Amino acid sequence: MAFNIAVAGKGGTGKSTLSALIIRYITEEIGKPVSAVDADPNASLGALLGLHIQSTIADIREDIVEKKVDFSGMSKDRYIEYAIEESIVEKEKFDLLTMGRPEGPKCYCYVNNLLRKYLDKVGTTYPFVVTDNEAGMEHLSRRTTNNVDLLMIVSEPTIVGALTLQRILALADSLPITIKQKFCVLNRVPKNGIHENLQQKLDSVGIEISAIFPFNQEVYDTAACGASVFEISRENELYQKLGKFLQKHLPASMIGKSTAGCL
Repeated sequence: MAFNIAVAGKGGTGKSTLSALIIRYITEEIGKPVSAVDADPNASLGALLGLHIQSTIADIREDIVEKKVDFSGMSKDRYIEYAIEESIVEKEKFDLLTMGRPEGPKCYCYVNNLLRKYLDKVGTTYPFVVTDNEAGMEHLSRRTTNNVDLLMIVSEPTIVGALTLQRILALADSLPITIKQKFCVLNRVPKNGIHENLQQKLDSVGIEISAIFPFNQEVYDTAACGASVFEISRENELYQKLGKFLQKHLPASMIGKSTAGCL
């Protein structure tokens, strides 16, 4: 079965950038293929990976719910499976499935059930699945993902960020899915570190920070100009720190011999 990594956090914390860097690290440094899922309605993961997205799961759902599809010649189930497969952008080292905008007021249970089955099937063919979640973790709470091996909750280094971490941790504990590991990380931290008031707040609510990722000018410039994270230097400080985090928390049996130790 695949090792499922989910990245969550409120908008603007850089979680999509970290998701893209995780995908790059696994494919390039560990040398394993990845099934990537962009579950954020903003759908920015594709651009960060250098891809152009033409079709999303939201498009498929709306077409079916609004009965814009002619099923003549195939069953509804087969059509949905085919449409999902066609919406995936395939690259040499990873594939990307984009969820698209949130659901409307109509019932999407049937399509979501088929999507869950498809993602379960993907989990048997890829060693890693990486999901960039929307701010409220709705993708997880709808149970279109059944299990998470590693949940990375990304926060900005502020008091508001600490409160968001607290809420997402509480939500994660209430979800009817298995989450094996949960880690809180601070992203875009300035050179002078985190403010003492923030540390006091984190301590008061019992939140342990597992990693601190610095603000990185190269990563910022790459995202600002619309370039892919694959253009970032391998010696980049943020990329190296993220790599060390993954090396520490991914199963040794799945890492194997890689160039990751050279970072």
